[in-house]
Amino acid sequence: MRRLATLSRLRRAALWRDSRGSAVVLLAAALMALAGAAAVAVDVGSLFLAKRQLQGVADAAALAAAQGDLDDGGSLSARALIDRSGVPGVSLAAITPGQYARDVAVDTGARFVPGTSAPTATRVTVERTVPLFFGRLLTGKSGLVIRTQATAARVNMAAFTIGTRLVGLSGGVANQLLSSLAGVNLNLSLIETGQLASANVDILRFADALRLRLNMQGSSYADLFGAHIPLAQVVRAMADAAPDGYTATILNGIAGVLPNTTTRLSRLIDLGPIGDATAAGTNAGLLQVDLFSFLRSVLGDAKGGSYDSTLNLTVPGLAGVKLILAGGSSVSSPWLTVTRSKDVVVRTAAIRIYLDVRANVILPGIASLNIPLYIELAAAEARLSDIRCGTPSSDGVTLAVTPSVGSVALAEVDAAAVPNFAIVPTKQVATLVNILGTRINAYANIALGGMAAQSVNFTKADIAAHRTRTVTTNDLTAGLATSLAQNVQVSVTTLGITLNGGPLVSAVVGQLLSLTPVLDTLLNEVTGILGVKVGSADVRVDQIRCGVPALVA
Repeated sequence: MRRLATLSRLRRAALWRDSRGSAVVLLAAALMALAGAAAVAVDVGSLFLAKRQLQGVADAAALAAAQGDLDDGGSLSARALIDRSGVPGVSLAAITPGQYARDVAVDTGARFVPGTSAPTATRVTVERTVPLFFGRLLTGKSGLVIRTQATAARVNMAAFTIGTRLVGLSGGVANQLLSSLAGVNLNLSLIETGQLASANVDILRFADALRLRLNMQGSSYADLFGAHIPLAQVVRAMADAAPDGYTATILNGIAGVLPNTTTRLSRLIDLGPIGDATAAGTNAGLLQVDLFSFLRSVLGDAKGGSYDSTLNLTVPGLAGVKLILAGGSSVSSPWLTVTRSKDVVVRTAAIRIYLDVRANVILPGIASLNIPLYIELAAAEARLSDIRCGTPSSDGVTLAVTPSVGSVALAEVDAAAVPNFAIVPTKQVATLVNILGTRINAYANIALGGMAAQSVNFTKADIAAHRTRTVTTNDLTAGLATSLAQNVQVSVTTLGITLNGGPLVSAVVGQLLSLTPVLDTLLNEVTGILGVKVGSADVRVDQIRCGVPALVA
């Protein structure tokens, strides 16, 4: 017996020390762990996809509720949408009508206020039971309840622009300015620039064409406009959306010579609530801009938001014109804006124009006059002040508009200082003539006031007709050059003696007044090409939409 016990102990000790087959045990344990992880992954993935699907149903139900009868929170519309969604097992857990404050000063979580008194928004909560596959072995439950919510509000939208619509172009000024912005000679004829100025394009149709070119189908308009896009592709998309083949040919020719640079359209156009959309829908055709202004704005922005150019112009009636032009777009101030709030401002560019004009005259012993003209303008701006939505007869939009303010002068300035917006060039008395020790000097300066915004009302009929309204500072009772000539101070210095009157002074003033029609035409064209009017602002409301449902949370 003792011997048998000893042998048994020896066998057990040997078996304990024997490691053969341990890998099989470890593998079995690992497989069980992997199976558990796979089970968790399957269930977690299923829950995640179901959550996303349910959020889509909640968003759609909230939009349907906001569009329906909000007195009951829009529950009938929300339930109908849930039934049509085709997602099984979804139920409406809660629906709460209320007011939504579109105020950036209010925290996002506090903007929705529940209430049944004249509700303009609704919050929808939906839920669904998602079955568990492997998780039921761990939890003992066959499924988990997931819940999501969405808030939608009725919003009033308006689209508006500020600038000036070109009514006529002459000579090659338009081509030279566009070529300067593009950095390459575009070789546009007067007929071609006039065609671009008279042709309208729908912004959303343009966006659809651009999205197709960039293979960004399915992307929202906001994502599209926020992307860095080759400039040539932008112009080719303008051609795709152009109203006729001739305009498209002009734009495609421009695109073919543009430099390899990019631009972001969101700096120029803020689509606001429309930006989240992936299709134009009922907004198609409502945002119209002329292609010349659109092209000018895109080229200027692609150049970096500011630019300066020196051009030598040939103008009938003048011996020679040298133009120095500098401009800069206001930061975070789009050219065209669609907005549902009142915190967006649309501005034109700030500009400086310095014209060195040489004009032939008929004066004894004097062949020509050198006339320097300097214009400095801050940005004109328009702010959405009010959107009125009640009855069709009372619907309308009010804009608070501040015209371009600054100064116009017959004076000499340092040409090198004109493009530098960090400094203000010093205006000095201009020397019109300097011959044989005789100098004819002149100086005139008109400051443009009107810093206070003026209210401009647009009825629904005005908006439908795309009527443009002009707001002015009233500082200029005539043209620029005419106003300067009427206020000019002329003196003659000879042999160290300065005379402020006499036949020669009167003759020079008469010559300046005779030149003002030509100079006014030139100045109006240069500023008009830039979308600016000195001392005034043209504004237009292109769209009003009342009670449009939009997701807000």
